[in-house]
Amino acid sequence: MNDLQHIRIVTPVYPRPWKPESGRFVANLAEAWSTAGRQIDVVSPTTLSERLKGRRQGTVDVTMPGVTTHLVPTLGTPFSAHMPARLHRALRHRHDRQVTQEMRRRSSADVIYAQFAETGHYAREIAREQGIPYFVALGESGSLLDGPEAHLEIRRKVMRDAAGVVCVSPRLRDEALALGGHPDRVTLIPNFPNWSRFSPMDKISCRRRLGLYPDTFIALYVGHYYDRKGAPRLNAALHQMTQPAQAAFLGSGPLAPDFPGVIKTGSVGHEELALWMNAADVLALPTLAEGCCNAIAEALACALPLVTSDIDDVRWQVPDRGVVLVDPTNVGALAQALDHLAANPEQVAAMRADLMPLAQMDRNKNRASEILNWMQHILSQPPE
Repeated sequence: MNDLQHIRIVTPVYPRPWKPESGRFVANLAEAWSTAGRQIDVVSPTTLSERLKGRRQGTVDVTMPGVTTHLVPTLGTPFSAHMPARLHRALRHRHDRQVTQEMRRRSSADVIYAQFAETGHYAREIAREQGIPYFVALGESGSLLDGPEAHLEIRRKVMRDAAGVVCVSPRLRDEALALGGHPDRVTLIPNFPNWSRFSPMDKISCRRRLGLYPDTFIALYVGHYYDRKGAPRLNAALHQMTQPAQAAFLGSGPLAPDFPGVIKTGSVGHEELALWMNAADVLALPTLAEGCCNAIAEALACALPLVTSDIDDVRWQVPDRGVVLVDPTNVGALAQALDHLAANPEQVAAMRADLMPLAQMDRNKNRASEILNWMQHILSQPPE
């Protein structure tokens, strides 16, 4: 079989009405496959705590033509850090059972595409029952080789039995192989932005559309307001700056910024995000860990200079021009880098000019097509 007409995606992250930025990269994939004529349905669990938080926020329409979405309400594992291990396991088992039951209720697809290793065991279970193949997409920021032996054994089974494994970084490819993935069925396909939405635009006109001052230094943060992503460290660095600056924190989460120069917070849609990326002077993202960062890919597509983390996964993703790498745990170094750029607008302009040709380089690449073609190629091979 190599004609994949019906693809079922199972993923823990996907746009929700109350959290439209969640899993945007998975939605891009689903939208592209649907546009290519495939029938796409998405199964994504949503925990009680997530739904309760969502009630306190506004909602937006996140539906896409041709993509059917099933948000599976589960209890999840609330207060997991404070509950007995036995209760945690029981709640986790209940959560898993609700997701697999939802997958069983749907008509059989031609293939299951599991985003992240944690959903790979759902795909493996249902695929074995229905006699269909499954693929696993790895984009984890943490190492898959860490954790209790029981978890590692599940990951080994998932990698061993998968028809194929798609990795967004060399680190994850190496980890998939270490966990037993077949070398001929593990591939590296990094994240690409939606090229139709992210491209270089005139900074002054974008600022005018957003109601911003034309000359103020603006640092942009895109992501959840979590420690791993770096929101609190960027907030602290902005407080330490000596040069005048403003900042936009586009995302949501518990660690909201309090820097007086913050001019925008909250989630925005793709079109407005592209405006902000072209209106800002730098993307400032002191992340502690990544797989292949979508915000960085989108910034590069807009020729937006970067102040980001000197860590392996980021160094692999970014070019050697137009980027300042800092220790993501060193708030003072981050403040110093931002101060230097705020005081030297000509350097910011030169960084943007350096990135401009790079922003045009990969626009012929389509990640969704590459993955779809690769899956069809794998499934066309004779069984071993």
